[in-house]
Amino acid sequence: MTTDVEATSLNRRTVGALLLGVPVALAIWGAVMLVLTLFQPAGRPVAVYAPGGAGPAIAAVVAADGYLLQVRGDTVIAIAKDDGFVPRLYRSGALLVLAADVGPCIVAPPGERSA
Repeated sequence: MTTDVEATSLNRRTVGALLLGVPVALAIWGAVMLVLTLFQPAGRPVAVYAPGGAGPAIAAVVAADGYLLQVRGDTVIAIAKDDGFVPRLYRSGALLVLAADVGPCIVAPPGERSA
């Protein structure tokens, strides 16, 4: 039989583990996504977010010598034929660049049909 003190201690440990574990897991996920995006080979689509919405994101894609695939609200899906596209996007004003072939931004590469 557990006492109230033991149950409270168990609840505190569980909450403490969650308060530590969730941010650590999110930080690891973010680091993996950043690495996957920064070192993405040429020809893979990326989702581009810029302060101010789609207009500045499109301007960043054009300035980085990329090609537009889709515009979804404030998100622009773009592609480039050469390496170094993602760093050029950041230099051109993009706030966030993510791989668009994983997660909720999945798009088919040029020449393929999306499901």
